[in-house]
Amino acid sequence: MADLISASSLTRLPELISELGGNPHEYCDRTGIDPAIIGTYDNFVPFSALSTLLGLCAQELGTPDFALRLASRQDPDILGPVAIAARSAETIGDALHGVARYAHVYSPALAVELIVGDTEVSYSLDTVLHRLPHRSHVVELALGVTLQTFRMMAGHDFHPTHISFQHPRISEMRVYTDYFGCSVEFGSDRNLLTFPRGVMHRHLPRVDPLAYDLAVRFMAGRNPNVAFHDAVSALIVRSLPAGVATLDQVASLMLLHPRTLQRRLASEGRTFESLVDDSRRELAHSLLANTDVPLSAVSRQLGYSEPSTLTRSCKRWFSTTPLAKRRELAGQPRFPLQR
Repeated sequence: MADLISASSLTRLPELISELGGNPHEYCDRTGIDPAIIGTYDNFVPFSALSTLLGLCAQELGTPDFALRLASRQDPDILGPVAIAARSAETIGDALHGVARYAHVYSPALAVELIVGDTEVSYSLDTVLHRLPHRSHVVELALGVTLQTFRMMAGHDFHPTHISFQHPRISEMRVYTDYFGCSVEFGSDRNLLTFPRGVMHRHLPRVDPLAYDLAVRFMAGRNPNVAFHDAVSALIVRSLPAGVATLDQVASLMLLHPRTLQRRLASEGRTFESLVDDSRRELAHSLLANTDVPLSAVSRQLGYSEPSTLTRSCKRWFSTTPLAKRRELAGQPRFPLQR
């Protein structure tokens, strides 16, 4: 099923609706979105519901640039595993290839491509859903967040050389030029963010803002009631779909030597391997309970390359198959049709 996107895509949306005089619960109810899951990484909402919600807010709250306003309040961490994959790269070029490779983890409705020319590179973004309400608004949100991702990697002074949108202009031109800091074209063949090719060769800073925040909060004692292994588990969950939930990668993200991380976990009676397995089991339980998420997507979210691995793991965790566990969680009849 392609009509899905992580509920983290709605981060900061209720606050923005409230500031503009709207009722976020009313808008969520009209579009079938559960407000309780907004901002979470392991829950999904229909991509078409997000698109509809953006369009309704833009029209009814008198804010045609609603999507760009929302994008300006979000940061790349809403991409979850995609952000982890990007931050694990050596260069911006490697990171962008990782973003293109793992975009389906965040939303299978998004199609991302890097078009590399002699002097410039274009980051192309589109949706695979052909009949999508308010498509222009969700595209503006996606390219708006893309700009924030570029600035995470290249610095806050990064500006594209050109932005192209397929749809007609829906806000004042100055809104776009102020936001992107470059020329903006509408009615183009593709949705593109274009930048100099030399940016691809820049090395990423090795101090990861997300990891630093976790390190400060969980290792420097700002939150002494939270165990160290919970901080490690939080990074494991985010790293699983991108295939970087390894000891070396997670230790690097937490600014620790792998042996130091192992010693800290051992002091709490835990091992890295057990945390990975526990994280997979808990994530599998959550995703299997959501019947909108196909079993193939559950497998990808757990970092498995083969569906058979998911089956073996479920038999070990739950003593049953993934489909049988889904039926049990959903209270379905024994033999419903598989999605």
